[in-house]
Amino acid sequence: MKIKNKIGYCNNRALNINKDGGHYVYIRKINNNGTCDVNVITSLEDENSRFNLRKLRQVKRGNTYAIPKYDANFSRWSGVNKTPIRDVKLTSIKNIGCKRIKKRHNFFIGKFMQ
Repeated sequence: MKIKNKIGYCNNRALNINKDGGHYVYIRKINNNGTCDVNVITSLEDENSRFNLRKLRQVKRGNTYAIPKYDANFSRWSGVNKTPIRDVKLTSIKNIGCKRIKKRHNFFIGKFMQ
C-alpha cells in the first residue's frame, strides 16, 4: 500500500510532544530504515467552533497551512504545521487513509511545508 501523501493518526509520545492524546499526521516522506517524516495536522477551532487565535496567528505568519473545511473530512477546521517531524516509526502511525484531503493540497504541502 502506498502511504506517502496519506494521513494517519499518531500518539503524541511518538511525535515527542509532551501532552496526552495524539494528532493526525501528513506522511510526507518514507525512509528506508522503517521511519518516515510527517507534518502534524492541528485543529484551528475548538469543539464549540470558536477559533483559536494563537493558531490563527500561525496561519497568518505562514507557519501553518490551512485546509478549507470542505476540502477534508476532519470534524473541525484544520491546518498542517510547516515544520516536519523526522524519523517517526511507521509502526506508530495508525488508521492510515481514514482521513483525507483533496489532492490539490498535496503539491503545496510537499513543496513549501518543509
